[in-house]
Amino acid sequence: MEFRVFALDYDGTIAEAGVLDSDVGAAIAEARGLGIIVVLATGRVVSDLKQHIQNLSMFDAIVAENGAVVGLPGGRLRLIGRRAPAAFLEALTDLEIPFHCGQCIVDADADFAPQILGVIRALELPLVLVFNQDRVMVLPQGISKGNGLREALGEFKILPRQAIGIGNAENDYDLLSTCGWGVAVEWGSVALQEEADEVLEGATPGAVAAYLRRKMRDMQSPDMPRSIARKR
Repeated sequence: MEFRVFALDYDGTIAEAGVLDSDVGAAIAEARGLGIIVVLATGRVVSDLKQHIQNLSMFDAIVAENGAVVGLPGGRLRLIGRRAPAAFLEALTDLEIPFHCGQCIVDADADFAPQILGVIRALELPLVLVFNQDRVMVLPQGISKGNGLREALGEFKILPRQAIGIGNAENDYDLLSTCGWGVAVEWGSVALQEEADEVLEGATPGAVAAYLRRKMRDMQSPDMPRSIARKR
């Protein structure tokens, strides 16, 4: 299968402290110049991203809120999941649990996970907890970065197996398994590295830029195979 897409996690993969690595940004522009689709796949809310990335159109599509919201060309936003029920948010407030809401996602410190789960059980809600290092995300059942990526790539009539996915944490498992080739960064989750097709060596997001450029050369070279057999 010919690779035509880069699907990139944001925090800890191509950004540090919320700031996009400048060389990765340049590599993304180079990739798009070659006709490669670049999708950002993040747990962040779109409004939060706008505070760190002035021009979100540097990506062909954005999978936000861990797959619950998909940003498409022309500034269109497609809501994949349901909004969090008001009763759930009221219960968290009553318990004095600090949280941040998107259109679907509810994000909180992971230490509050047992209490949040207790609220979900008490209210019998179809919600699940997804961990992302020291954060926990509350999402509707069936929502994931992988499903969001499928939705985004459907706009381009491209299969997810034509994508190379790169991530760093627990919420990237589904992203990497959905893509034709899954890459875990060496400075991220050790468990994710064990499940990935490839581990990207390095210590910071800057290493992703060199990897993207290497893959671009492979994609453009007539002497290089454009498909890779998965190891898992």
